[in-house]
Amino acid sequence: MNQPPAEAARVLLVETDMALRKGEAALLREMGITDVQTASNGTDAWAAIKNTNVNFVISAWNLLEDMSGLVLLKVVRADRAFFNIPFMLVVEEITKGQVIEAGEAGITDIIIRPFTNEVFKRKIEGTLRPEMDKEQEEGNKLYTNGVEMMKQGRYDEAVKSFKKILDLHQSAEVYYNMGYIKTAQGRYEEAIIAFRKATQINNAFAQAFQKMGEVYARMGRSREAQKCFEQAAEIFMDKRMDDNAEAVFMQALKINPNTINVYNSLGILYRRQGRMEDSIKMYKKALRVSPFDEHIHYNYSRVLMAAKYFDEAARILQTALRLNPEFTEARNLLKSIEMGEGLR
Repeated sequence: MNQPPAEAARVLLVETDMALRKGEAALLREMGITDVQTASNGTDAWAAIKNTNVNFVISAWNLLEDMSGLVLLKVVRADRAFFNIPFMLVVEEITKGQVIEAGEAGITDIIIRPFTNEVFKRKIEGTLRPEMDKEQEEGNKLYTNGVEMMKQGRYDEAVKSFKKILDLHQSAEVYYNMGYIKTAQGRYEEAIIAFRKATQINNAFAQAFQKMGEVYARMGRSREAQKCFEQAAEIFMDKRMDDNAEAVFMQALKINPNTINVYNSLGILYRRQGRMEDSIKMYKKALRVSPFDEHIHYNYSRVLMAAKYFDEAARILQTALRLNPEFTEARNLLKSIEMGEGLR
């Protein structure tokens, strides 16, 4: 995708510190970028990206509350609608490991604070007006053409465009689209191959794992479908895409309603969302499937404590310790209840 010129850029600036946010917004406007939106946290930023026509994100790495700038980047890159949006991270300091992690997540550029106004503007210009070689330009044209052919149901023509891209370079997104086409054509084995290649290129491509699971389910290969669904849902959870994760976990339960891992993961997800009663229901189901798993008892007790059911939490922890007397975490948690500390 070609990047927008400065005058057409719709920038989302994500920064917890109000003074920094205002200062950077002013610099953007000096550059002629008049459409500047701001957010102070990752949740509001993600809502803005989904609900407005943002086409460039500048986010601090360190954000308060729910998610870091890196997590926001991963969430954006996991959504096909926003896969190619330029995304710049602003950091106070950075390690080699963080650079690698950001690169793997799909960062466009990183800028280190403190920076001069000239450096900031140069970085923005470099992102908005990158030098594009002929191969990249050709690939973009082919991709746009392929997507348009897909929308029109002209699948054979779309595949031809996508194959030409693959002659230039390997692309998880292209293989995903080819998998989608092969699925629509009922060519399930070929679809599986395409989705698998997409996940090999990008092992955090949750949608590709999900679609691969759906194809396996159509083929009656329940075990493979279950594995793909669980993998997709766990990736969605890691990226804080809870609605997607919940939906895929439900797909997994349709295949096998007695899957302890799914109930446990849903219990964790609901607890994280503050849906304690829903979380409790999941752990009760997990324990019906596997009543002798001390770790399920432990996770269940944590939800009960969060819901302030301390007596019941203590009883569940005692059961976990009967199953495994060496379970140190359970013993420490039980001790905190007995000392009246609870889970605060």
